Amino acid sequence: MRALLLIIALVFSYANANLVKHSNDIKANGKPIMFIFTSSGCPYCERLKKDLREVEFLNKIAKDFDIYEIARDNFESYTIFGEPTTTQTLQMIFKIKVTPYVVIFNSKGEKLWQIPGYSDPFLLSKILNFTKGVDEGKYKKSEWKKYLLEEKLIKDPSKPISPH
Repeated sequence: MRALLLIIALVFSYANANLVKHSNDIKANGKPIMFIFTSSGCPYCERLKKDLREVEFLNKIAKDFDIYEIARDNFESYTIFGEPTTTQTLQMIFKIKVTPYVVIFNSKGEKLWQIPGYSDPFLLSKILNFTKGVDEGKYKKSEWKKYLLEEKLIKDPSKPISPH
């Protein structure tokens, strides 16, 4: 019995450890997609990846996403949603100046959010829930401010906030 529990625990930890993928060919596969731009020696990048693995409520929603790490320090070629590109081009397209930097797409590869810097697990889980809701037809992309208000993430809907 102990051996069975150990095997289950190892399988579970292995699955969680591989939540963040590394690939140079990123395709829309029917799940929302998240890019995490990182840099070497970035403690907040490591913290974000650890949060995705270990913070239960964040991990639960993150499993519904294809999550890819893109290292800013590595100058590589990529094919993203069928289009060839490079690390440098991606950094220019998304105007990345800090790490971590999260870009979230729906399952069709349409960008919904850009989040510069480290994001609290609670806030990130809410953004992922909204993205999944848009993907499932629960929300319209244009209803993000209403969603944030309902989730008590903002108090004043008249203040300018942009999802990307």
